[in-house]
Amino acid sequence: MNVVFLDRDGTMIVEPPDEQIDSLEKLELIPGVIEGLRLLRDKGFELVLVTNQDGLGTDSFSQSSFDAPQKKLLGILQGEGIAFSRIFICPHTPADQCTCRKPKIGLITDYLEEKKPDLRRTFVIGDRETDVQLGKNIGCKTIRLGDSPQSNADIVTNSFLDACRHVVSTIRTAHIDRTT
Repeated sequence: MNVVFLDRDGTMIVEPPDEQIDSLEKLELIPGVIEGLRLLRDKGFELVLVTNQDGLGTDSFSQSSFDAPQKKLLGILQGEGIAFSRIFICPHTPADQCTCRKPKIGLITDYLEEKKPDLRRTFVIGDRETDVQLGKNIGCKTIRLGDSPQSNADIVTNSFLDACRHVVSTIRTAHIDRTT
């Protein structure tokens, strides 16, 4: 099975200065997201959302203020025929030192054990070095969005669509013509 683990904020959604997508007004897709996700879907990749949402469910970031943009995002994508097979959300802050916050893999350990993805054809796409480290901790390939020359990612690009094109280019295909 081929899997792409996708970060949300800063990867698929433009991340606002306060780093919280807590209203519909802040929901803005990164250019190329729908086309890129369609490409991944059409090539048979399972799409898995993995996101850190600092303090989700607290007074500083209520569940309801998260749910409205999340529901809208999923509705937009569903309208385009795109769905995530699984969605993993860590609500903790870095100070909590939980085992599920990216780059740790505690949030997705059961998924990895259950699905046993082909790590040679599994990717993490994200905008932060923690996403890259998540991929390294999983043992898969990594793509970082942005222009950070200091990244440990396998690929760094400014384009979500180019990231998706790179992922699908790794699939081997063959064409055989036979004349009898």
